[in-house]
Amino acid sequence: MCVINLGKTDLKSGFVNLVGIPNSGKSTLINKLVGRKISIVSHKVQTTRFCIRGICNYNLSTKLKSQIIFVDTPGIFLPKRRLEKAMVTAAWSELNLTDKVVFIHDVLKKIDNETREIIEKIFEKKPDVILVLNKIDLLPKENLLKKISEIKNLYNFEETFLISAKNGSGCNKLLEYLAIKMPAHSFFYDENTISDLPQSILASEITREKLFKNLNQELPYNLTVETEKWVINTDESINIQQTIYINKQSYKPIILGKQGQNIKRIGTLARKELEKLLDCKIHLFLHIKFKKNWMDDPSKYSSIGLNYNA
Repeated sequence: MCVINLGKTDLKSGFVNLVGIPNSGKSTLINKLVGRKISIVSHKVQTTRFCIRGICNYNLSTKLKSQIIFVDTPGIFLPKRRLEKAMVTAAWSELNLTDKVVFIHDVLKKIDNETREIIEKIFEKKPDVILVLNKIDLLPKENLLKKISEIKNLYNFEETFLISAKNGSGCNKLLEYLAIKMPAHSFFYDENTISDLPQSILASEITREKLFKNLNQELPYNLTVETEKWVINTDESINIQQTIYINKQSYKPIILGKQGQNIKRIGTLARKELEKLLDCKIHLFLHIKFKKNWMDDPSKYSSIGLNYNA
């Protein structure tokens, strides 16, 4: 990682960890704060499987610039399977490396015992936690005030922000606050960089997102997508070949659909989004491969920065 110095301008730079239970809106929020899609979004639980960094540059004044490196972590929950344990371990490990921790909570959900246990564990590691209450546009004002009072009585958060990650309400106030709180430090990333995620992995993630959004069956743990080939053509278009790994043969006809309609639609949606993100023509080729124990393959973990033995 290089350190960028911009001369006479005073610089601040640091890392902000976005944590919360699954489906609290972390990925939607990081996309909104960075200003571009870097993390996939789905109603399926535990969509985010590994830590993703998004970089936001914020001008506090003409002579003071702040760079915030947001870390979108997998949702924190009580894990059971190997993949779940690897995901949650990655989320917890990031807490020790960040300057600020933001706990995101969906105001439509109760503060249950599992959520309390997670919040208390976060406070053990980081005493100055910022609370972000998300989806405030979906809750009547009187219910929202009650929710704020309830959670504030339970924990002594450094600051509380009310936002809607989807429409952006309250996000600018949160961004400015974090920009101010970053320590004095040269920028960690070039100002044109918005994420440290390789394009090949982002492409795999986008296809996985389209699979989740377009298939009603519960498939979050039973498929993964890998970009096998990435070829830049002479006309600057890109050929991308991806494999969808499944661990049950019965999933193949679901993904294919009648006369291949499902996979064709998913491929078209993924291709269009990739063309928008990469600003070039994309030729996307999808293949389905049965691999019964893909979740027990160490290479599938190391390729996305997860610890197989977590």
